[in-house]
Amino acid sequence: MSLVVGDQFPVDVSVTAADGEVTVAQLIATGPVVVAFHRLWCPFCQQAARDLERVSDQLAAAGARVVIVYREDVATVVASCADRELTANCVSDPRRELERATEVERFSIRRYALFSPMSLIRVLRSGSRAGKVTSDILQGRGTFVVGRDGRVAYAHHAVTAADIPPVGDIVAVVRSIAGTAGA
Repeated sequence: MSLVVGDQFPVDVSVTAADGEVTVAQLIATGPVVVAFHRLWCPFCQQAARDLERVSDQLAAAGARVVIVYREDVATVVASCADRELTANCVSDPRRELERATEVERFSIRRYALFSPMSLIRVLRSGSRAGKVTSDILQGRGTFVVGRDGRVAYAHHAVTAADIPPVGDIVAVVRSIAGTAGA
């Protein structure tokens, strides 16, 4: 079962930032954090990142930071985020420790095939086996707002590749837990 509102977020898990290892506890020490699990190659993840970027001033005004978690190595993650001009903290979770701890669920191969058959065909033609496709390509997305107390204040579990969380909801939750509802 994936994390839901009110659950304790795994704050003791480390991810790799550009300047080294950092725990979620360190990230939430100064205010709420939006934690979004994305894939670098995924166009819907890129759209979700652009949506978060679009409201980054509002989130920062409420004292929040955005952390986007990718599986790729930190050098690749940092370069990609810089190329896309993202101001979010882009971090690497190559061992998938935070991903597993948050229980972000994979998309089923059937659901992915129905939604994006050409992408699945392209992946399979590239030499990937179904097992590899299931574990590496079909990672679901999750977006969480975590308060300074380490509790989940917002949880969005994508059910399809195109299921992007509404950024207005994220901003509203961040404002409410930061005490800046009218800002």
